[in-house]
Amino acid sequence: MKRSIALLLLVFLGLACGPEEKVRIQLTPAQREAYQDIATAEIDSLRPLLDSICTATFEVRVAVATDSIVQERLEEELRLRARLGQSVPQ
Repeated sequence: MKRSIALLLLVFLGLACGPEEKVRIQLTPAQREAYQDIATAEIDSLRPLLDSICTATFEVRVAVATDSIVQERLEEELRLRARLGQSVPQ
């Protein structure tokens, strides 16, 4: 009995969840300009914060990226040397 109720519930939920309908919103030029002004103001207010975060973390991010590139190259060199049968430097 419980299985049939659960199955019935799943069937109803499956039928209720149809494909999403795309809603097309057409903005007037005034609305578009107002939206653009709001977005520009928000971006301008965030820019100093994002710039300071970028500046503060730049050195660390470059070091991590460089280390990972060097590590990949060393692993690639080891694979190639192993394939060619050459001695692997310690």
